Amino acid sequence: MRFRFCWDVDCPDWLLAEITTLSKLTSVKLRLLTGNVAKAIYGPTLSYDVVTKLAKDAKLDEPGAKAVVAAVRWVLESAAGAGVTANILDSELQQLGLPKEHAAAITKVYTEHQEALQQHLKSTSLKVRGETTWSCDVVGVDVGDGNLSPVVKLSLHDESKCIQKGQDQESATKAATSIVLTPDQLQALIHEMTEARRLMEGLH
Repeated sequence: MRFRFCWDVDCPDWLLAEITTLSKLTSVKLRLLTGNVAKAIYGPTLSYDVVTKLAKDAKLDEPGAKAVVAAVRWVLESAAGAGVTANILDSELQQLGLPKEHAAAITKVYTEHQEALQQHLKSTSLKVRGETTWSCDVVGVDVGDGNLSPVVKLSLHDESKCIQKGQDQESATKAATSIVLTPDQLQALIHEMTEARRLMEGLH
């Protein structure tokens, strides 16, 4: 089933798993947590005390509390990025199994912070001006379970930025934005980028 706050794709399995945990919190505590997480997305970093207090109040271990925080953050960022209304988010969270009062707690905070969240996402999105080029190199091997796998390095070069700064070719290479991926990660990236392109084309 596709959800608009998930950008019209299926809800991630890990998020579905956390819905049950979110349901165990009281709606009041979930609202307070969501408010703190929302502010931390575009403001000061979330206080570690919030996580430890959540773990204590909800009788969660520390990894469990961090997973809950990650789930709330993902919901807020995804909904804001997809530009869904509070009513849609409320309905879809309930479809995922979140109790009505819990969904209302999240959507109320989302309504209060939606504009700030969207402005933050716009300002921090990857933006490239001018001519850009990609390069791909096999830079080593990843040893896991006795198996050898190639590690791929993808680099994005913003040529206009290099020219403006007067960088030579060697400096420009060092300044490139790069990520290193295993074959499985590369295939996952290709799949996600292909899906993103399909969704973008559907907006025209």
